[in-house]
Amino acid sequence: MQKDGKFPKVMCTQHPDSVSKYISTKEEINEALEAVVKFGCDEYMPDYEGKTTPYHQNVQIVSKFIDETDIIPGKDVFITPRATSALHENRFRQLMVMMSIAEANYNAYQYSKSQAITEFVHPMTSNIQEIVAAQQHMQDVSELAKKEFNFKMETPRIIPLLEDVQGLLNAGKIINELIKANQDLLDIDENRYRVFIGKSDSALSFGHVASNLSCKYAISELNQLGMDTGTDIGIILGAGSLPFRGHMSLKNADNFFEEYRGIDTITLQSALRYNHAESDAEKLVNIAKSELSKTARIFNSSEKEEIINIIGIFGARYNKSIQQISSSINRIADLLPPQRDRLVRGGGTGYARDVPDITGVSCACRSDIKKELEDSMPKESMELPRAIKFTGALYSMGIPPEIIGTGTALEKVREKMGEDVHDRLLSEYFPSLKSDLEFAFDYLDLDAASRFLPAPLMEDIQKDVKILSETFGLEKKCNPSYKMLLDMLQPHMLDAKYTGDLMDEEISQLVRSTLIQMAKMRKALG
Repeated sequence: MQKDGKFPKVMCTQHPDSVSKYISTKEEINEALEAVVKFGCDEYMPDYEGKTTPYHQNVQIVSKFIDETDIIPGKDVFITPRATSALHENRFRQLMVMMSIAEANYNAYQYSKSQAITEFVHPMTSNIQEIVAAQQHMQDVSELAKKEFNFKMETPRIIPLLEDVQGLLNAGKIINELIKANQDLLDIDENRYRVFIGKSDSALSFGHVASNLSCKYAISELNQLGMDTGTDIGIILGAGSLPFRGHMSLKNADNFFEEYRGIDTITLQSALRYNHAESDAEKLVNIAKSELSKTARIFNSSEKEEIINIIGIFGARYNKSIQQISSSINRIADLLPPQRDRLVRGGGTGYARDVPDITGVSCACRSDIKKELEDSMPKESMELPRAIKFTGALYSMGIPPEIIGTGTALEKVREKMGEDVHDRLLSEYFPSLKSDLEFAFDYLDLDAASRFLPAPLMEDIQKDVKILSETFGLEKKCNPSYKMLLDMLQPHMLDAKYTGDLMDEEISQLVRSTLIQMAKMRKALG
């Protein structure tokens, strides 16, 4: 079934994954206009999650379109803010965004008699209660606008952002509950809903393969729900240009749109706009407009059972490895440039990624796989950086995260689930895995990685690489220029910034410069 195509196709976002271009919150106002006029995007996402985005940005962006163009926000372009999570940041910041939405809509209504913002994104959604609470607060703000300004604002609807594996596997259930809740809360019976699914954070917590399969599981469930209920469900997929974060690039476009068929909207993030050829982003936008909203692959019950167990196996192997190098990841991540105005990791108003809740995943796995997954999880938060710097840090060690745990997990799938399941994983469930690994192998250097990894983990990584090389026919040959930069980076240099004398500051600058040069070669910070 082809969807009706009512949904925006390309959402321009404020992700800080560009290499050399820092974009201030002031510049983001012009960026919104550029996204539509220059790149052809039909949606822009002002981002408040984990950022110091000023209260007025929604209003400023809407005013920019009204004052300088004939483009009407809400009609010709979607303005869709990402609010904050009351659970992971605080309710005050979330209410601030809601008030900003109301003000932007009031100003737009004076000009065009229509609302500029009709939806907003709720990040890090884990259950229906969070969405209902936020939707109720937005309803309260709408009532306040009516009372204070005699402005009858239609309450903007929430787009849940499902970012962890557990949320993705429960996507159908969560959205089905949301549909019923909205009928009660907003007194509406509308057959159009949008859902945002994230590749990056599910990869950070469960690894590349598990993340890919979780996203496709969610796409299958949401499309099935749409058919069962007669609801048009628009799926936004958040994906970056590196494989770990989605591998959405012009070069990989055929694989990307086939892997994630059934989605309706893609995110055009900063690296693609600023680090790839300018024409690449424009071409990708045009491809998206013709390739999106295609029929999804719907998994049957047997396939879903296989996929969940595969996810459990890959998640266990990945997590066992990552917790052994969290300190090195954090040290390098702190040296990578902040390309947007973000809150600090783990500060009083910021947050770090927590230990993922795997209860719903492990309980759906076979008993032996469940035990391995539970045993692999860290016992306390590692306070890892967010996905972009996490990805960039591992690439900067010479060990792309796409590789970690992947080879040994493939072997485990064959051992525990049989040759047929192993073959289905590579040929049906994740057919472009080889392409992702070919990209990653260009930046793999085991000699460099050995300087950062403890000996037991290094042995595991070597097994991963050996299995992947043999399975896919890949050469262990790092890009020579990239290898030269990796050779310059020594673990003791990462501590230079903490000692404070002049020479160490010079070393610190050299390290930062080297990290940036490596990022330029892969065309993304992370």
